[in-house]
Amino acid sequence: MRTRAFVRAVPQSPMTVAFEEAGEAFAYGAVANISEGGACIWTASQFDVGRELNLRLSAAPQPQPFEAPALVVWATTDPEKEPQTHRYGLQWVEPTSDHRSQIRRLLRLSH
Repeated sequence: MRTRAFVRAVPQSPMTVAFEEAGEAFAYGAVANISEGGACIWTASQFDVGRELNLRLSAAPQPQPFEAPALVVWATTDPEKEPQTHRYGLQWVEPTSDHRSQIRRLLRLSH
């Protein structure tokens, strides 16, 4: 069994994500879990593994959303259960120290 590099937290209150391109949102989703290494998200949108996305994460009571670039590293769909819902594993792309502190803040809010 493979151990995870980072502890994942399941948000205790809704955490949403907007997928942006050229500063405009083109899709929305919900965060299933999040860690310093990445996130698992649910969305009705379809993305290819290997695609880089710009995310805008929002969670209460954080006053403002923050942006984080991420790479789609895996994808699943269960056509029998939720044919219109896709689950993606995302890995943060070159996280800065500010990005890491934002993620740690979200992780504290998630406990």
